[in-house]
Amino acid sequence: MGHSLGPPGRGPSGSFYHTVSGTHFSVRSSPGHMTQRMERDGLASQYSIAYSVGSGAHAVSYLIEVGNHLFESPLSYYAQFGWGISPGYENLKAPDFYRAVRPQCLFCHVGEALPIPGTLNAYRNPAFAAEAITCERCHGPTTAHLRNPVPGSIINPANLAPRARDSVCEQCHLGGEVPVPNPGKQVSDFHAGENLEDVFSVYVYQSSRDPTNPNPLTIISQSQQLALSQCARSSGDKLWCGTCHDPHALPKDPVAYFRARCLNCHGTALLTSHPKPNQNCLACHMPRLPAGRGGHTIFTDHRIAIYAPQELARLRAASSVNGSTPASSEDELVPWHNPPPQFAERNLGLAYARVGSELELLPFTRRGYQLLVSAWNDFPNDPVLLRAMGQIMSGTKQEADAEALYDKALAAEPNSTLLYYDKALAAEQAGDGNNAINYFEKTLQLDPWLVDPYQHLARLYTANAQLALAHETYIRFLKAFPESIEAKRDVFRGSGHSTPNKK
Repeated sequence: MGHSLGPPGRGPSGSFYHTVSGTHFSVRSSPGHMTQRMERDGLASQYSIAYSVGSGAHAVSYLIEVGNHLFESPLSYYAQFGWGISPGYENLKAPDFYRAVRPQCLFCHVGEALPIPGTLNAYRNPAFAAEAITCERCHGPTTAHLRNPVPGSIINPANLAPRARDSVCEQCHLGGEVPVPNPGKQVSDFHAGENLEDVFSVYVYQSSRDPTNPNPLTIISQSQQLALSQCARSSGDKLWCGTCHDPHALPKDPVAYFRARCLNCHGTALLTSHPKPNQNCLACHMPRLPAGRGGHTIFTDHRIAIYAPQELARLRAASSVNGSTPASSEDELVPWHNPPPQFAERNLGLAYARVGSELELLPFTRRGYQLLVSAWNDFPNDPVLLRAMGQIMSGTKQEADAEALYDKALAAEPNSTLLYYDKALAAEQAGDGNNAINYFEKTLQLDPWLVDPYQHLARLYTANAQLALAHETYIRFLKAFPESIEAKRDVFRGSGHSTPNKK
């Protein structure tokens, strides 16, 4: 866990060509330092990497810092394949280094991030109170233990009630489709000793709760898979992650180590009736499969099953798919663990709204809206609920209602960059160009390191025949993002020049 976030020099020098976009990437790496260069259509950009993310056992991703904002590189290093495109960038025609890194994305990779409320990806200076995952993530406050390290002075997850015990692992290893924090909470508010659902709930497809369903393997679905296994379901809450895993060390001989863990429960008598060879339990019962939504990564299947060859082939095919969709149009979202009853309707509505928006599933969006409208009376000033309702209204061409909801949310969060940006989008969609310009300008006044508002503003100024202001917007875009290929192209186009052949 101490390797979860680190200095930039993890990964060798090398290169990669992304055929979809025609982009050539090159990397220069040395201890503690890395630069990544990108070339496309006669333009080039080069970035110094600020942080590497991941231990390297499966992959390493990279972050850049612009102003006080964190962005993800489109280039990752994979243990099995070398340099390749980062997950989510595979089909982009113009990948760039400006995918915003939100606090929720960092929760399981850093000890403690320090985000600025109301922004998308702005952080304090320094950005982290603790970079790598620390003891407190699993053991709670450590002050008393450091002062007097005796039993009971720190939380031992193994001694917690099963629900709280499992929550320690689930905070990072229960991915589901979407986590929804309770009102006034963030995912990062969870602390060891609590039940996860007292802070946030993770929503999954109903079909994925069926142990017989060949659900695709995703990067952080280990807790869900284990809970579906026959071993866990037969153990009466006894089997948990810590039954087999030592979180503080990796075994020197994994085959022998995990075989011994299996025999602790199944007993050596099993060996006399078990087909030969029977030395490597994991190879047959917990195969390594490609992880959907995980780029070129391979992860261990925690469903602990007996697989026929054709079934294993089907699992490999299902897990190779990037993305996640319901098993059918009739599928439903359900909480993996139920939130407190007073939050159930609100949280489920937010889950449907977010998944519906991300996957463009109109039935999910409609279901989310119905639930949120019903929950609104109980949470009339909840900015998260109000923003979600506003986004749905805007998406259904009800921009005036959307703006009213955003205004109500702004009363609770008056300097929210995201809410002003949403207001600008609603005004632009309604054809109210002047107000859209005002709201986009307000957005950039609050946070000049957002990419999309510059593009919208330039288009609006151009539509108003305010070409000087449009060109000025391109210049501001390039000033904020001096290495952006798109910003460079926009400046050249705005000045009436063709794209140069080289930087």
